[in-house]
Amino acid sequence: MQEILLQDDVKLIEDKIKHFEMSTGCELLMVVTDASDPYPAASWRFGVIAGFILSFIFSYYFEFHHSYLWPVSFLIITLLMVWVGHFKWAKKMALSDWEVNRECAGKAIEYFHTLGTSKVSHKVTAMIMISILEHKIQVLIDETLKTKIDQPKLDELVELMLKHFKTGNMGLGLTYSIQSLEEKILNEFKGKVSESNPSELKDTIHFVKA
Repeated sequence: MQEILLQDDVKLIEDKIKHFEMSTGCELLMVVTDASDPYPAASWRFGVIAGFILSFIFSYYFEFHHSYLWPVSFLIITLLMVWVGHFKWAKKMALSDWEVNRECAGKAIEYFHTLGTSKVSHKVTAMIMISILEHKIQVLIDETLKTKIDQPKLDELVELMLKHFKTGNMGLGLTYSIQSLEEKILNEFKGKVSESNPSELKDTIHFVKA
């Protein structure tokens, strides 16, 4: 999973996190996960759909001399396709938008609390989470930051990252988004949000497996 970022990009991003925290007085949690959920239902959906299509094709070109051979072939092919459905490329084909949005949002909230706010005392925290399988970005902030920074401003950060991610510049997208969030906080709060020492979280990128 670390391969999605060059080592130089990792160092640049982590230096940017440190600068962000010293400038704003906020903790910044950076999470990169391979997926927000194992999506077992997606593997089964892929298996059933692919199994039905392949069985129909076989029945068109090959004559079944016994009626029970069609359901038997469907079952065998479906089980084989369910196994194939565990591969990322196949699983992505069977994912639905509502499922992806629900799981990514839920996982972001979980990480925000378990890796972020539950481990800091002053509770001024922001998080950027990237879920690789779904190509989704979540930006969360705590209640203190929400008093000045609304959702459209957070959406601007996501758009900024997506713009660079699409051209293969993931490191650049992350550093620019951190800088943009820092500028928004300093502008809206007229300086630091908190004078607490923002070093309770590790200034590193958290690479998490689903």
